[in-house]
Amino acid sequence: MSYEQLEAAMVTYSNLVAMAVIDNGEPMVVIRDFDISNGYQPTMSDMTSLLGERILVRQTVFDKLKQAQETLRKQDENLSLYITYGYRSLEVQTRKFLEQLELISGKRFFSNPVDLYEEASRFIAVPTVAGHPTGGAVDLVIINQSDGQFLDFGSRLYDFSNKDCYTFSPNISVVGKNNRTLLRSCMLDAGFAPFDGEWWHFCYGDREWAYYYKKPNAIYKQLLAERVRELAL
Repeated sequence: MSYEQLEAAMVTYSNLVAMAVIDNGEPMVVIRDFDISNGYQPTMSDMTSLLGERILVRQTVFDKLKQAQETLRKQDENLSLYITYGYRSLEVQTRKFLEQLELISGKRFFSNPVDLYEEASRFIAVPTVAGHPTGGAVDLVIINQSDGQFLDFGSRLYDFSNKDCYTFSPNISVVGKNNRTLLRSCMLDAGFAPFDGEWWHFCYGDREWAYYYKKPNAIYKQLLAERVRELAL
């Protein structure tokens, strides 16, 4: 399958902006190492000034991560999920999106601004519909606990230098494809929705999850950074 065909099947900004949101008031929780291994990566440490090394998600997201972990460990007890990102403030989301807009608009003219947003959202979600600011989206990999190393997923985590970050990229190794399939199956079994533009990104409760599972509305809205920071203290 070509990259163009893969892109045509991906969720769009227009899909997400049309989704209703009715927040259920669910609290945020900190992911602890003794629950599931986690840690911001050097290239994605933009939340440490607000949260330190803590990664926060909604309560049900945390519960479902533990469920996905159990599924993975049943297949191979030496493997473990490793969470690299959870909640992101709207300020950080907005900055990253504006940087992507500038990068894309500097290479190509879009007569319709919506088309520009659609192109940018393949790599960083439009802040008003983004999942990370709701506490419902996570980035993660699988590690081998015997050596603490990430499994081979065919491309580096957060590598947007080419389109091999697409989950079903035709240009990665068989080992990479198998590991992506393993991660995806564990997360879908737990009720997460995938974003197939980034093999490491999954969500629950946000607009993307609601769209993927044809729910009437999302159940998580975006949360203010001040409130989230209180939970991390």
